[in-house]
Amino acid sequence: MKRKILPIVFCAILLFIFLNGCGAAGLTGQSNSTAAYAPAVQNENVMDMQDTAETASPGEGVFSSSNVMVPAEISVEQKIIWTVDMEVETLEFDSFLSNLEQEVQRFGGYLESSSVSGSSIQYTSNRYGTVTVRIPSAQLDAFLDQVGKIGTVTYTNKSSEDITLDYVDVESRIEALEVEQERLLALLESAQDLESVIQLESRLSEVRYQLENYRSTQNRYDSLIDYSTVSLSIQEVQRVTTVHDQSVGQRIAAGWSDTLYRLKNGCVDFFVWFVVNLPYLLIWVVLAGVVVWLCLRHRKKRRKKALLPDGGVAGKDSGNQTKEEK
Repeated sequence: MKRKILPIVFCAILLFIFLNGCGAAGLTGQSNSTAAYAPAVQNENVMDMQDTAETASPGEGVFSSSNVMVPAEISVEQKIIWTVDMEVETLEFDSFLSNLEQEVQRFGGYLESSSVSGSSIQYTSNRYGTVTVRIPSAQLDAFLDQVGKIGTVTYTNKSSEDITLDYVDVESRIEALEVEQERLLALLESAQDLESVIQLESRLSEVRYQLENYRSTQNRYDSLIDYSTVSLSIQEVQRVTTVHDQSVGQRIAAGWSDTLYRLKNGCVDFFVWFVVNLPYLLIWVVLAGVVVWLCLRHRKKRRKKALLPDGGVAGKDSGNQTKEEK
């Protein structure tokens, strides 16, 4: 009996070991297949998050499961705005303005604003003007050199502003809003209930409004980048400022020349002012003469009154004599 039971037990033990081995192999295969599938699922989630980041409205960020913002790779090109301020002197004011207009057209620019005014002193012929022009940035330096040839430049200030980050920000927001607009239009075509249609149209209106604002900002940036702003202050003078080297002798000679010129010009201006205002001066002289004559006449009358026997000085003398006699 024992001999019959031992083989049966031995076979049962072998069957148990075989079944456990198969089960472990099955679990290992399942674990390996799950591990292989996990990266694919993770990649799909990342792709979904990137798509959602593109369709997110401006100002909203999309985060992954690890709370890290998904960055968007954008090719960065430097965007710079150039601004120039200049002061120019000229002997021929009208001729300078005409030549300036021709140079602006030749370099492909345009006139933005212009104003001309006469001097505050009426007897001088000097005029003053301010002109703002827009010149293609690639032609800016050549245009500035040409202005120095048609007039005398006494001051120049050239400055730049880097707006690369602002421009890239506006550009990325426009791209995100355009993608969201396309998806909203696709959802609107397939929408069936009225509530969904109303919500989609409301969001679509907001997206279009934001797109218009950002596109307007982008167009303004493009205009400022492509066309530099040049502001000119133009002064009509009778003698332009002489530009000398920095040697001591030339500086002294230039200083003496400018001083003598200012002295001569001051005397001429005073003479012109005197001649121009001579009628007013004559009126004031006549009025002053009348006032002086009236004052002298009044003083003369008071003296005569004081010399009369009944009053004034004579009356005082007679009273003193009466007191002495007593």
